[in-house]
Amino acid sequence: MLSGDGGSGVDGIETVPPAPEVSDPELSVLVDRVESAVAELAGQGSVSWTNADRRAVIQRMEMLTRSVTAYSHTWLNELIAQHGLDVYPGSVPSSVAWMLRITPRSAGARVRLAEELGDRTALSGEVLLPLLPRTADALRAGLLDAKHVQMIREFFRHLPSSVDPQTRDLAEEQLVGYASTRRPDDFAPLVAHLDSILNPDGDHDEDDDENGKPKPPKRRDAFFYLGEQGADGMSEGNFCVDPELRAYLEALFSKAAKPGVNNPADPTSVVREDERSDETSGDGGPQPEPTGDGGGSSDAGLRGSGDGRDDDDGCGDGGCGDECGCGTELEGTAGSDDTDGSDGSDDAAGSDNATEPGAHPGSDTTVDDDAPDTAARDAAAARDRRPQRERHHDALKVALRHTLASGTLGTHRGLPVTAIVTMTLKDLDAGCGYAMTATGSRVSIRDAIRMASHAHHYLTIFDDNGRALYLGRSKRIASADQRIVLIARDRGCSFPSCTRPATWCQAHHVDDWVEGGPTDIDSLTFGCDMHHALVGTGSGKWATTKTGAGHRYPGRMLWHPPTGMDPKRRGLINHAHHPEEVLYPPDNHGDAGDEEPRQPA
Repeated sequence: MLSGDGGSGVDGIETVPPAPEVSDPELSVLVDRVESAVAELAGQGSVSWTNADRRAVIQRMEMLTRSVTAYSHTWLNELIAQHGLDVYPGSVPSSVAWMLRITPRSAGARVRLAEELGDRTALSGEVLLPLLPRTADALRAGLLDAKHVQMIREFFRHLPSSVDPQTRDLAEEQLVGYASTRRPDDFAPLVAHLDSILNPDGDHDEDDDENGKPKPPKRRDAFFYLGEQGADGMSEGNFCVDPELRAYLEALFSKAAKPGVNNPADPTSVVREDERSDETSGDGGPQPEPTGDGGGSSDAGLRGSGDGRDDDDGCGDGGCGDECGCGTELEGTAGSDDTDGSDGSDDAAGSDNATEPGAHPGSDTTVDDDAPDTAARDAAAARDRRPQRERHHDALKVALRHTLASGTLGTHRGLPVTAIVTMTLKDLDAGCGYAMTATGSRVSIRDAIRMASHAHHYLTIFDDNGRALYLGRSKRIASADQRIVLIARDRGCSFPSCTRPATWCQAHHVDDWVEGGPTDIDSLTFGCDMHHALVGTGSGKWATTKTGAGHRYPGRMLWHPPTGMDPKRRGLINHAHHPEEVLYPPDNHGDAGDEEPRQPA
């Protein structure tokens, strides 16, 4: 029996879950004593304490916190081994995230810590020591901080497999002894020195292969990590690229990241260059041209030929304002030289008619002798105050936009691989606020409007008459039009607390297609690959219904957990993609309805 699908709202956002009950009487008494002692300590009037007592209390509570955390690693290992997390959906880290109300990333880190620092149980029932037993003992005694543990784990992760167990045990004993009496910053040099003694060759493997030849040195795995988007819309990350990608990037930056080229803050930045040195026919092709009509930079040097389109990437005729966020200054407020100094390949003015090193004036390496065009490029370079790393950023942005616009990447889940941006008509009319992308990131309305100037507009306004959004039983797979409407409406997976964006999701039928459910826009929602598989009629399966007109969030999707998680199977709504619903609740938000709001137990 499902509940919560017709009331005024059951979303579990604002209700603190009750403390879980402990069924074992003796264990319950112990836990109650600990909680009572903490509450009693917190109720003491600390104003009357002496500074010596404050220091002592803080230090002892820190050690107690470390100790309890260390013992919880064993409890978590036992819970996982005995399938105690099966009442929660998804993988083990996802289940731990549900249980503790933390992020899956933090839950995964906690599971890995438990594997190394908690007691384990063999198939025979024998209790096995932690993988790092001395570290676990010191942590249970409250002697180690999380940073100490991180450095010790990193040390053994990089230690070669050829090091014998006795040496490993002695190394752990030494490290734990040092860490127990030192701060992490004092401990770090000792870890590095011991690593240099036991692993003098670093990541190189000098073992011979079967042919008697030395193996090549190990190469780090290539990766590109884009971090979470900050409150200002900017994102940080890190990467490690292989030689091939580096070669592509260097070729791109050598042309598209020159001073004065692809500058979003300069409406007269160089947009297109056709260098005659790149042409062997000498037929007098198009000459380099700056834009003089207010358009910003575009994909300079990345198109084979100009098509006359105005690729506006600027921020207005007056340059960028304080609220733009592009990191550039107003035109005319800076000097004329590029003071970055870190790009030795760029000439002072960024023009293309410079002589290559070692070449003689008048040779065929001289690119262009057209004075007006050269003057325009020199002027654009003189106004460009971007450092080299920002020019690289803008060049890569132009290259990616050009690649997406080419259409060569095909489709993904029925839609072209491109940036899909949705916004409300109110924000569009006001020209401020944020738009949402299909990948779950925020883009300012100003940036979205500028992006639209380069786009082939797919749809402008959706309604029942303009496009076919109600397919009934004629088609099982959602159409491209329906997916775009779902992107604008759901923004991502509708499963509670899931943050996966729309591009990671399938179109889920609220009423299963096999049971006669239609493929209509009102009967579809987004479900990511992991959570979409949780829906079913069997034991441990989730169910989906849609809120009615009387619900405080009408038209939203309710996910009903299995009876093992909630015997009443009360519906849950995902607000992760709609934070405005929590910040600006509807007028009838105070009406509790016929169901009590709850968090997943």
